[in-house]
Amino acid sequence: MALLEIENLSVEFPSRSSVLHAVEGVSLSLDAGDVLGIVGESGSGKSVTMMALMGLVPYPGRVTASKMRFDGHDL
Repeated sequence: MALLEIENLSVEFPSRSSVLHAVEGVSLSLDAGDVLGIVGESGSGKSVTMMALMGLVPYPGRVTASKMRFDGHDL
């Protein structure tokens, strides 16, 4: 069993005229002892992805995922 499992993570924020899709369709699986580095351009969603995993996306942001589990527990 994976230590961290994420399937189809998406984060969106309402804007004045529509919805801003900050993160779309992120999936990953990490076993105990694995190391993951996330790199990308400024504004590509790295920090928002990690904030979603920690439950820190501010209202009115919306987080959806098919699966988000750490050590078998839903996040």
